Amino acid sequence: MAFQPVVNTNTNRITAFEAVFNSADGQCVADYAAALPEEILPTFDLRCRIAAIEQAIAAGILDRDVRLAVKVMPAYIGDPEADAERMLRITRRLGFPNRRLVFEFSERDDLESVKMTALVKAYQNRGFIAAFDDFGAADNGLALLSHFTPDTIKLAPELVHRLCSSWSRRLVVEKVVQITQRNNIRLIAEGVETRSEYDRLRSLGVPLMQGDFIAAPQVGRLPSPMPIAQG
Repeated sequence: MAFQPVVNTNTNRITAFEAVFNSADGQCVADYAAALPEEILPTFDLRCRIAAIEQAIAAGILDRDVRLAVKVMPAYIGDPEADAERMLRITRRLGFPNRRLVFEFSERDDLESVKMTALVKAYQNRGFIAAFDDFGAADNGLALLSHFTPDTIKLAPELVHRLCSSWSRRLVVEKVVQITQRNNIRLIAEGVETRSEYDRLRSLGVPLMQGDFIAAPQVGRLPSPMPIAQG
């Protein structure tokens, strides 16, 4: 696993690390999973989550007041209550505080399904944190909030890129900022790659950022953000 920090750019303080699956040939977790036999996918998903926690602990995350974000593949989870209870047992065994563990669900997943709603609520009821990843990548992002309220929303890189040259992207981000502030939802911009994206996001009221401009992922390590002079 590689780890990439989420940074509060107002303070340059790290608030979380995301565990990023890193195969030997550079495939993302979705592409890697697509080549696996279907019958082992539930085990693969669970082992990825466990590996993320174990390797973050080995890298020293428990010594820091930060969260750990782990991607979940809901399609491979059968029983939401059983899975949430299993994760609670695992975190207790590993000594990882459940209040610091973030489970990320992609907007590309079937977030409107009954199972997804049950899964998010099962995690939240046990003290875990639920996050919508890739928010804004699909057309139904804002509508999803009528089903359940996540603790965190992560803006999709597709929204962040070319933010300075697209008025439509700016309007979407401004709307999401309003909604998250009104509902006390943490908002993170993901995929920040340039100074112009960084400056524009700050001007729109999005100080929490993640991306290679802040710090690139590092395998088995918890990287520090690069110092950035404020304009």
